[in-house]
Amino acid sequence: LVKWWANTYFDLQRKRDPLLELPDEIICTIISKLSLKEAVRTSVLSKTWRYIWASQPNLLFDSANILGKTVSSSSCQTKLDWRLQRCMFIERVNSVMHQRCNRLKIESLTIHYHLGQDSASRIDDWVSYAVTKGVEKLHLDFTEQCSLLANHTSTSAFEQYTFHCGLLAAPRKDCSVKHLQLASCSFISLPVSTNVASLVTVRLLRVNINDQQLEMFLSTALCMKSLSLQCCNHLVSFKAAGPSLVLEILNIENCFRLESITIDAENIGTLEYTGQSVGFSFKNVPRLAQLFVVFTGTRRHDGVMYALTRVAYDLPKLQTLNLISIQAMKSLNLPGNIPAFASIKQLVLTVFPFNDDDKLHWISYILKAFLFLQKLQLNLLSPSFIKQTTEIYRHLPECPHRHLHELEMNGFHGNQHEVELLKYLLENAVGLEVLRINTCQKIYRGFNNWDCEKPSSHFKLSTECAEWLLSAVPATVCLNVR
Repeated sequence: LVKWWANTYFDLQRKRDPLLELPDEIICTIISKLSLKEAVRTSVLSKTWRYIWASQPNLLFDSANILGKTVSSSSCQTKLDWRLQRCMFIERVNSVMHQRCNRLKIESLTIHYHLGQDSASRIDDWVSYAVTKGVEKLHLDFTEQCSLLANHTSTSAFEQYTFHCGLLAAPRKDCSVKHLQLASCSFISLPVSTNVASLVTVRLLRVNINDQQLEMFLSTALCMKSLSLQCCNHLVSFKAAGPSLVLEILNIENCFRLESITIDAENIGTLEYTGQSVGFSFKNVPRLAQLFVVFTGTRRHDGVMYALTRVAYDLPKLQTLNLISIQAMKSLNLPGNIPAFASIKQLVLTVFPFNDDDKLHWISYILKAFLFLQKLQLNLLSPSFIKQTTEIYRHLPECPHRHLHELEMNGFHGNQHEVELLKYLLENAVGLEVLRINTCQKIYRGFNNWDCEKPSSHFKLSTECAEWLLSAVPATVCLNVR
């Protein structure tokens, strides 16, 4: 009789709660698709779902998810308010981690909150727990969300958190972390005898790491294929060398104290560099095929000159060069003894500013130096406030180029200097097959990311220019105008 009543009660419960009908696999899949905040809210759906949220494999701890609001200067009226919010954040993260005990694997852990070294023991506990649960993606960002309080006083009065690389290796377990991102903290590497061989991609943003620590880290991350260093201002001499290094992609951006870059790594295929002109040394780089450089600061002229001259000798097997020149090309003193970029098949050149008094000598240099160029992309940033009022005499030598098949010009508005540049290329690119003209500007931001202006009537070509294009472009060339 008791068994009959129990079965009857259970059947009634199932009729009232259709969520009980769902298999565990489907419930876990649903939870995995939700944010942490949304997953916690499912606990009110039924008794069965009360603790299901704790199986969420992707943990995102930020102010919106944990405090229910985005931290800003308006929400931090005083330093006491700011400290109370930090304490509340830590307590709630601790609570979530405690309720997750003995649960399923953690796939990713993201902490985005302004915490410092005084919270190191808590942060270390969270990271260590995630590592024991096999976490593969670890993203720690301690960037200050509200740098000024409502009374305009600073909140950054405490020491930055120090990340110990040893946290990635759990006791008696292999390191599981494949993707590591750190921001706004300090970094201490491991001894050479210990390795973090699971790491595949690493990104360090505003991280205090010196040359010795980075070199030690590279010697232990034996499977790392992608490394990005952004605003790491303690670096002076970067060196990536060694037969065990499998690094394929290297990005260095705005490390302002950097003076030299040495690369002796046979697997590296892509190098992206943004910053002041530094000394480059390439030794064993047979696979380095793609180079993106943008030089800033007072020595940017030297950097552009290096890219258009010495790179031909330093990287003879380079296939793609992407150069942003924050320097009027007319100011370059390009050599008469032109080097041969024999392997480059694609050149992406961004010219800023592209002034209307430019005599265009650099374009004939390009055609002569890049002998086997097949694709040329010119991103022109002409100042909108400059209008050519007088005729400028431009005498350019004939430079027939038989290998250039594709030409793309972005930021083309039909100004006289732009038209003359295109006219010269049409006359000399005798093997041209495709011509793309885009009135909107296009700028490369690294890692295959582009910023493109949205189409607007403001950038529309004039009827006169459009008609000239139709008449000037040979019938054998496929013309695409946007």
